Amino acid sequence: MNRWPRLATAALLGLVLGGVGVALSLLYDAGVPIAVCLVGGMVICGGASVLSGLPTEDSGDLAPDSEPATVQRSSFGDLHTVQTRFAGAADPERFEDRVRRPLADLAAERLRQRRSIDWRAQPDRAQESLDPVLWQLLTAPRGRFPASRDQAESWIQAIERL
Repeated sequence: MNRWPRLATAALLGLVLGGVGVALSLLYDAGVPIAVCLVGGMVICGGASVLSGLPTEDSGDLAPDSEPATVQRSSFGDLHTVQTRFAGAADPERFEDRVRRPLADLAAERLRQRRSIDWRAQPDRAQESLDPVLWQLLTAPRGRFPASRDQAESWIQAIERL
């Protein structure tokens, strides 16, 4: 709906609502002045008109040329939790889920932040700029690494150098 017809409709509905207020005031002998009822009706309908013109859906990314949001399982704030994850990670399957996967996410995030490289979209550039230890961390198949603190420490040191 265009702006002027919307305003005219709101004003007309406001006057009608104000008239209903006047009628109720007279019916119940409330003594509310006519002007107050009419202005009150116009304010209510004007506010409703303004609110109905607001967008009801998310407009998406408002910043032009920004990167799309990605699903992220962890961040560098989670690095301190890696040590606590070792408590139950002696099993190779748990080591994979609790230690290797979060460290791989951290390495990928740091590569993206520091070098502006997405390792999945630009694997050649990523392999050139990464330490071989980190490249193996990101690309090796599940269950490839032993569940050991030394292995995790080498990954953490390589991530810190990145």
